[in-house]
Amino acid sequence: MRKSLAMPLALLAVACLPAWALQVPKVDDEAADTNAARQAYFEMRRINPYDSSFDASAARLNAYQKFRTDLAAEKGNPELMQQLAAQYHAEVWQPIGPAPIFDGQTPTNATAASRSAVSGRVNALAIDGIDGAVFMGGAQGGVWKSVDHGRTWSPLSDTLASLAIGSIAIAPGSHPMNQATIYVGTGEGNFSADTYAGAGIYKSTNSGSTWQGPLGAAQFTGRSVSAIAVDSVNPLVVLAGSTTGYAGIEGDIPPGAPVRGIYRSSDGGNTWTKVLPASAATLRISRIVQDPNPSFQTAGATHFWAAATPNSGGGALWKSSDAGQTWTRVDGVASGLPAIGDSTFTRTWITATYAGGNTVLYYGTSDNKGTLFKSLNDGATWSTVAAGAGYCQGQCTYDMPVYVEPGSATNAYTGGAGTSGLTSTGASQPTSFMLTTDGGVTFTDEMVAVDGNSALHADIHDITTWPGSPNEVWVGNDGGVFYSTDRGQHWINANTNQQITQFQFCDLHPTDPNQAYGGTQDNGTDSFLGNIQYLPGATAWSHSDDGDGGFALIDQSSPNFVTHTYYNQSGNQILAAIASNGPASVPADYGYYAGEIANYLSSGININDDVLFYAPMALDRGNPTTLYFGTSNLYIANDYFNQTITQENALTGSPPYTVSIFTPLAAGTNFGAPVSPSTSTGVISAIETVRNVVPNTNATTIFVGTSNGNVWRSTSSGATFTDVDGTIGTYVSQIAVYPRNQQIVAQARAGFTGSLPANNVRISFDGGTTWTTKSNGLPDIPVNSIAWDPVFPGQLWAGTDVGVYLSTDEGNTWHPYNNGMPNVAVFSLTGNRDTHTVLACTHGRGAFRLNLDAIFIDGFDGN
Repeated sequence: MRKSLAMPLALLAVACLPAWALQVPKVDDEAADTNAARQAYFEMRRINPYDSSFDASAARLNAYQKFRTDLAAEKGNPELMQQLAAQYHAEVWQPIGPAPIFDGQTPTNATAASRSAVSGRVNALAIDGIDGAVFMGGAQGGVWKSVDHGRTWSPLSDTLASLAIGSIAIAPGSHPMNQATIYVGTGEGNFSADTYAGAGIYKSTNSGSTWQGPLGAAQFTGRSVSAIAVDSVNPLVVLAGSTTGYAGIEGDIPPGAPVRGIYRSSDGGNTWTKVLPASAATLRISRIVQDPNPSFQTAGATHFWAAATPNSGGGALWKSSDAGQTWTRVDGVASGLPAIGDSTFTRTWITATYAGGNTVLYYGTSDNKGTLFKSLNDGATWSTVAAGAGYCQGQCTYDMPVYVEPGSATNAYTGGAGTSGLTSTGASQPTSFMLTTDGGVTFTDEMVAVDGNSALHADIHDITTWPGSPNEVWVGNDGGVFYSTDRGQHWINANTNQQITQFQFCDLHPTDPNQAYGGTQDNGTDSFLGNIQYLPGATAWSHSDDGDGGFALIDQSSPNFVTHTYYNQSGNQILAAIASNGPASVPADYGYYAGEIANYLSSGININDDVLFYAPMALDRGNPTTLYFGTSNLYIANDYFNQTITQENALTGSPPYTVSIFTPLAAGTNFGAPVSPSTSTGVISAIETVRNVVPNTNATTIFVGTSNGNVWRSTSSGATFTDVDGTIGTYVSQIAVYPRNQQIVAQARAGFTGSLPANNVRISFDGGTTWTTKSNGLPDIPVNSIAWDPVFPGQLWAGTDVGVYLSTDEGNTWHPYNNGMPNVAVFSLTGNRDTHTVLACTHGRGAFRLNLDAIFIDGFDGN
């Protein structure tokens, strides 16, 4: 679960903290309005602000193709390569984890030992019993394979056009060793803001060693293939279900996007025909399963079931009796099963087994936080499973799997985002993972092992069992992969060397190349603490704090201080946490909070300010004890760490508490004024300072960027600001002053413009007075982060939604630089002169580091 402050604060009782520490009340970050804020945050960075009908997913695919084409052209041009080799280094990006994250964000109510290792969001699992192989698909993490029961994993898809995985299917039946036919649907179908759209379907006929595709590009590009089923009688018949893939865009359907529905191939995926809906209408599909009843295993007459996600009509449960050629609606028709989703957006899920001479079906819907139905007679009649009410809780559209154990009418599992195993302390069900062994009469919580020494991460996305061993259940969730050989009584952690963490922001230690600190999606804020080898070649990180990690900063003058944000929401909380044990801090160390919590804590920020879901903050380049925090206003906190700790240690009594940490700068400045011709307003999205010539003194020159395209500059330590670049309406994702010449300032822009040059990098050579677009060689793609090379003069790195680019000439030209880097969105880049490193944190494949040759250092003062 993308948690609020509740988990870290619940642990304060066991911390070695001062006598007083904030006991902040729980805030639900899964509420509908909070999810909307999260979606808006991703959307504003991946839109064309001047064209509401712009096809962002198609633009991303075009950018990927340009990246690969440019890379191949450069490698195929010896003269160019020789020229480039003379200009820049040829270091290889080295993966540095997390693989895994130790003591991760799993329930701790049983014993401290139940904190288990985690990796990242896993959406799909498929098991090949012949090869003894497990395949998992991550959210921007690609496909991974294990042939030793989850002890080690190998990536299979790092160069494919999309690493966002929505489904994996293995063709049933026998096959020679290592020659399984596997289909992978790209694009994640979980209806969250960062469920990226895909590029179609990939096929392997050698157990994932090589791939064909993308197949069905015309039918699936820009969508998410959330379901694939292969006919067990005729494996050339493949059914694929598509749904909305956002590419960071919530609900925006671009013109010309393929119609969603079920598509059928009769030639092993080479060609596809839409079969549901039969008309030109559209219907989101969540799940397709073949009916396992032997009576329905006749060529051309195999039966399939499909669960849909209707929005005000269209049908939610469908059945085919002719190998997927035609379909009939079941909900609202079969006895006991009402019409689903006729008036609301409703996600559904279907699972089937054969037991007692009949097809047994369990069917879940997102209505009322999870409604469960069951049929024991091939879907002819249905009954409500009352004990399963609310099984997926408040975010069923994100996670709601149901799985019936093969061969059993009574054993079934549910997954969702419930109370994360809290029933062992007396809380009520439902929990995030439950088992019934009596056909749904009762459910038991299986989140935490019976001995308390292992536990699942919350947010369950897929459930399956090992072929031939129905008691062995495998689970994919926001923390990775877990399995149990005794139906959840004990859990075995299969998060080992797979590197699939989704970072938001990262920072480097000022002097130690083997320390870093980063915020992640649903796996907290985590720390790289040296070359800790969990397995050979796999670098583990330490879990530092719980919650949804955002910005993460290390005090560059005193690295024992660290601070990070959770989520932020106007009127609710605008907040950062502080610990004083450096990146080695653990959740119990975070006892100090700077910002606002409604009716609880105030420290100088207006809680009603408009604010990004991940609000930006920055430490002053020349005086890193000073912190700047951006909302619709800019705030400064002098002596941020010491003042927060000192004042909060002195607090007494009961909340609400007031401390004096933040002061507004240039109060009344409309930083988010619309950029013509757009009328959209914005908030602060990026903050940068120019190092003062007087050591340990706050900056005189400060830059801020906004989410709607403004760049502002102050030359008066923030007393007043001037809009110095308000001509382009794309999101300003980062501003970076060149340390060797502080008159040179670069800015990164996230968004699309629909043309080239894309204006996604702009540079000023006069201290920010005037700006020039420097995008030659970059595709039309969001640039999420930008960093000056800490070793090589004049070189600039850009982290984009399709990988890393490098400029060797202060942004005049750009070249793809993916040596060792998968095809994945890079959300954060930072460099360090003293350690000669560049750190790239990705949103799905963890962190990568370049170790640079320190041969040009000439007084560079960091980035």
